[in-house]
Amino acid sequence: MGLNTMLSRIQENDWRVLDWIYSHLRTRAGNFVMPLLSICGNFGFIWFLTAGLLYFSKKSQPAAEAIFFSLLVSSFFGNLLLKNMVRRPRPFTLRDSCDTIIEHPVDYSFPSGHAYSSFAAATAVCLYLPLLGVIALIVAAGIAFSRLYLCVHFLSDVLSSTIFGVGTGVAVYYLLNMNLF
Repeated sequence: MGLNTMLSRIQENDWRVLDWIYSHLRTRAGNFVMPLLSICGNFGFIWFLTAGLLYFSKKSQPAAEAIFFSLLVSSFFGNLLLKNMVRRPRPFTLRDSCDTIIEHPVDYSFPSGHAYSSFAAATAVCLYLPLLGVIALIVAAGIAFSRLYLCVHFLSDVLSSTIFGVGTGVAVYYLLNMNLF
């Protein structure tokens, strides 16, 4: 299978998933909750808040530092490098029937900065505070799903970003524990 064929299949599946979500999962309650979840991921807001609470409560300053560095790394690689290298259009720019419910983001679709930063931060939490980490992963998954629900990302954007985020969280954890940060 050639690269173009593979990319074409990924795009077809991306549209299939977005169409299914749009047709089967859109509800009034979802139209209220999903924008709120998405807002929690804006600029890593919920994760910086979590880091601040962990740091200043002295619950786990190392976890707070790992969250902070994970957010920096994910922002640099995701939002500054990859988005501008790949330049994938967002779903709502390609199809008028995509109702985002929220203000249209102006940057590119790949990778999902919300999913990348959320899974990077949640992974950092998991590695230091496993019980709190489960909650963090649930929140990260909710934020990532909200981006599909709102038709501002494709499934492949979110899944790739989840993998990048987990990898970043793990890498930051090990770099911090080897005193390389």
